[in-house]
Amino acid sequence: MRTSEEIYHRVRWDARFEPARFVMGVAQRGRAPKRVPLPRFTPGGEIPWHRVLFIEADGEVVWDRAAGVDRIDATEAGRVRAPRRLPSPYFTSRTPHAFCASRGTWAPVEEGVPPRGTWAPVEDDGPPLPGHGRLLTVLTWNTLWDRYDSDRIDTARRRPLLLDALRAADADVIALQEAEPALLALLLDAPWAREHYTFWADPDGRDTTDCGLLLLSRLPVREAGLHELGPHKAVAAVVVESGAGPVTVAATHLSSDHSPNGTDRRDAELTDLATGLAAVAGEVLLLGDFNDGGDTPQRRLGMADAWSRVHGAADRTPTFDPSVNPLAAVSSLSGRASRLDRVLVRSERWRPMSAVLLGDVPAPDGLYVSDHFGVRVELRTGAAQDDEPCAADTADETDEALAADEARAAELVRRVAAALPEARVHLVGSRRMGCALPGADVDLVAAVPGTVDAPGAGVRGRLTAALPDAVDVREVTGARVPGLRFGAGGLRVDLVTVPTGALPPAEAVGRRTELCEAAARALSAVSDADAVLAAAAPHRAAFAGLAREVKAWARARGLDSAPCGGLPGLAWSVLAARTAHESGDLPPLPLLRHFFATWAVRDWGHPVGIGEIEESPGPVQQPLTVLTPTAPVRSCTTQVSAAGRDLVTEELFRAWEVLESVPDTAPVPRSLLRARPPLHLHHAAWALVSVRRGEDEGRFRGRILALLAALAEAGAPDAHAWPRPYETDASHVRYAIGLGRTPPDAARLTEIGGELLRGLPEARLTRAEGGDAPEVR
Repeated sequence: MRTSEEIYHRVRWDARFEPARFVMGVAQRGRAPKRVPLPRFTPGGEIPWHRVLFIEADGEVVWDRAAGVDRIDATEAGRVRAPRRLPSPYFTSRTPHAFCASRGTWAPVEEGVPPRGTWAPVEDDGPPLPGHGRLLTVLTWNTLWDRYDSDRIDTARRRPLLLDALRAADADVIALQEAEPALLALLLDAPWAREHYTFWADPDGRDTTDCGLLLLSRLPVREAGLHELGPHKAVAAVVVESGAGPVTVAATHLSSDHSPNGTDRRDAELTDLATGLAAVAGEVLLLGDFNDGGDTPQRRLGMADAWSRVHGAADRTPTFDPSVNPLAAVSSLSGRASRLDRVLVRSERWRPMSAVLLGDVPAPDGLYVSDHFGVRVELRTGAAQDDEPCAADTADETDEALAADEARAAELVRRVAAALPEARVHLVGSRRMGCALPGADVDLVAAVPGTVDAPGAGVRGRLTAALPDAVDVREVTGARVPGLRFGAGGLRVDLVTVPTGALPPAEAVGRRTELCEAAARALSAVSDADAVLAAAAPHRAAFAGLAREVKAWARARGLDSAPCGGLPGLAWSVLAARTAHESGDLPPLPLLRHFFATWAVRDWGHPVGIGEIEESPGPVQQPLTVLTPTAPVRSCTTQVSAAGRDLVTEELFRAWEVLESVPDTAPVPRSLLRARPPLHLHHAAWALVSVRRGEDEGRFRGRILALLAALAEAGAPDAHAWPRPYETDASHVRYAIGLGRTPPDAARLTEIGGELLRGLPEARLTRAEGGDAPEVR
């Protein structure tokens, strides 16, 4: 028989159990045992373990000291009934309460009180209505508690104004900060709250008193939880059922500058939140007072600011304004107006459609409801949406968008081929394999008869004449074979020209090994793409969908660029083809999960190949090797370092874990998979490089691997270059290189920059500390 301490910790940390459904019986002298909810028991506190007499789950005794009962593994009592959205141990479960009219009290929902809820699925295409599945309304408000300056803030007069404003707001979920017992009592007494809302925890508990957070929902509450960020600081969360599925709504209040070391405390709290919320599956809304007027919260958390999405990034409308609100002037240290209160969104389904302030107009006598204004946001979901997605930037991947994009690319190929009638023009890369994302480059290889020393006036002149809409036409420098890069029809085109000598261009791909190595490699892009498609058979459609999802994920997480040490598109396609060939009968989400699970546990000491190239049984010297499918066979991942391999593995594991908690029939949670990585957690400092657009940018990208190698020699082996510019203007682009956990000092970094940027006019390298990480995309 196990001890009470062992049973407690088993329930508390085993994800299969729901702690909120357990009760501990504690011995009291001369009285019946006291029943203590397990989440309220404090190990090592005032109650010693020997006073725990029994433990119940759902009313059933699962452990009893006197009777020798230990059957927690022999019963379904206390087990999680459905996969949890609020993972333990980060969140400690709370029991939602709703008002029970027959009892005249707020009672746990689990005890038979019907769950509150006003939503209904929308089956027509009519306008969204409040309380229906296509509209979700949330409200956050710092209510100004009475702990300080009580003689100057008129709390007794303000509270009725607040209750009237909350009722009029007609919000599905209300999140309050600086709530105190007196306000809680007023809310729990309000008829509109009793009739329509569920309270997120036990109203008689100390949660609201300890952290000042309060959540009310008129949608059904499926889960509730709390995580402590520090003394009197926490994040409270509920998972509510909307007409479009479950949504996690969390509320927090970060440390202010009134606290000692307020900035450092906020930084630690944001780090804690980023870690915890990353493990929450599905749609997440984070509401609260972040005590930061800049963009740090959304940047650090990888979430979108609903206000900015509605009003634009330049809109700085304050929610705390001492210049107009006397209550704010009482507590302000700086007198500065700031937008401290936010609704942050991580979702691919829900998009903000309106965001307004509440309480920004005083009562007739000049009294404001609080020192902060409330923020009310309406979010919409459904098919008929024209606004931008709220998640990390993603391309439109609907069937219509893909078809339109493919048609544009096919027309470009036709026009290029018509301009070079003597050549054989081949479409290669992801577009040949049918797994390109909309907007992807159009990669072409042209087998040209005779010898071609450079594209020159011959090829270049005919192309510009045939494509008068071509822009930014330039030669590709540093390539083994001549090439041109240009834009046309809204797409970028990379054209490689391969001289075939005496070989007829039509036979060049099949007889490529008779040409020089550079020409053979260039032409193998055609046979490689065909071999990938052959390897995916008979599941080509599954392969195309899988490869598209994987490449979009790799792009969002910064793993997709060979010049920056990542895996090229061919490598991801090879891995996707292997997965589709083995498991292509799976539905899309299980297939994607299988992809991440397979390659996350891969022993990269052995190379991966497909088609004509069988997987080699022997070890290799490179950290990660994916072989090209056709001759000349070679590794297409020589640029991946040991640290790069570890980063890829870490990201594969993360993606696998994200999908583990998602039901097989659910859509792929793209916004969560493709969320911007928390780069500030990986890099203690940054090297920011500015170069001129055009040829200088191309030369710089050709030197990034050398730059990473120099940084590794300087003690930063885990440096990582973000593949795309974080900032662009009319003349320059700016790249960010994360310097890992042990960055070189400023002097050594300057020395490395001087060496690697030599010959690039106007190129500049500066250092930024980790907290100043650029907002990459």
